[in-house]
Amino acid sequence: MSQTLNISRRLLNLNELGSLCRIWKNPDLCKYCKWKSLISCPNVTFIQEEPSSIDLQLLDDRKIYYYDPQDLEILPETIGSGGSASVCVTKWKNTSTIYAIKKFVDNKEAYLTNMANGHKHVIQFYGLTKPQDGEKYSLVLEYADGGTLRDYLRNDAITFEWKHQLKFAKEIASAILWLHDDRGIVHGDLHPNNILIHKDTTKVSDFGRSFEKEKDCYNKGVLGVIPYMDPRTFNQETTYKINEKCDIYSLGVLFWELTSRSSPFNYETREDHISLMLDILSGLREESIPITNVKFVELYQKCWKFESDKRPEIRQVNSELNSIDSVDNNIASTFYSNINEKIENEDSDLSNCEEDCDINKYYELN
Repeated sequence: MSQTLNISRRLLNLNELGSLCRIWKNPDLCKYCKWKSLISCPNVTFIQEEPSSIDLQLLDDRKIYYYDPQDLEILPETIGSGGSASVCVTKWKNTSTIYAIKKFVDNKEAYLTNMANGHKHVIQFYGLTKPQDGEKYSLVLEYADGGTLRDYLRNDAITFEWKHQLKFAKEIASAILWLHDDRGIVHGDLHPNNILIHKDTTKVSDFGRSFEKEKDCYNKGVLGVIPYMDPRTFNQETTYKINEKCDIYSLGVLFWELTSRSSPFNYETREDHISLMLDILSGLREESIPITNVKFVELYQKCWKFESDKRPEIRQVNSELNSIDSVDNNIASTFYSNINEKIENEDSDLSNCEEDCDINKYYELN
């Protein structure tokens, strides 16, 4: 690193934030308060929270860099905003280094973004900064020069052949394997606006709705983008524990979108979201694109099955992707279509789902 970078970027070691906080007054329990204080103020001003709301799990060997805002120049470009935060672009002064700066609402997002670090197809987390006096801390992230996967797929000027489709699918799946098996994280909000393109490779991003696998997370109040959501989460009257298989469902829809380059069910232009949810609950799935590799079609159709225990594990998804030939498209001789397929349910009450599901309690947040 350059001398400028070493001077301007200060290492925040959790062990340097003091031994005891005002809440716990116990060295074993104060670890998480140190993380919390990092988010709110680097000068050991501890966040006042009820003990019941504090998660004691902490990777206390992690070190966080703090970037001096005086050395960051906010650029006029705005990447956009998602369900959890807005994102802008900044440049390290007197250099060509570009970062994405993301404001966040929930401290958990900062914790999980840091925890997810370490995979080439997960957006890199560099540290924290405070862009303006009085503002909350923001994440300093890798800047993806190619925008979102959604914009990439909709750009007709980009040639996107089968070998590139398969490459992207493998990259995304490898990132999810890393999250599930190596980091114990369920992403929980996979869709093409949360997958970024950088130097013609994919980067999974946005951990605002993610959670650790060991935590219990249920569908009450779950938000997302309808076509990519596990349909089992739609019914707010029935408690459904969210797990890794929700990400698998999302992957199935994303894989289809890599081959179609269009929004599932024309979701981006349609307004009847409630009827779409009911159709998906009744078994509606997108038609496969006729020139798609047959093994790839079979894989994503397994991923988007209604019953979560019938969806493959992420390790199996990666294995099957690696067995598919990127040169020989192995196009199906018959046209795959399950647009009107009714999913068989011997052990579920799916047939009564439309009647029981209070759709009006669902509020969609893009």
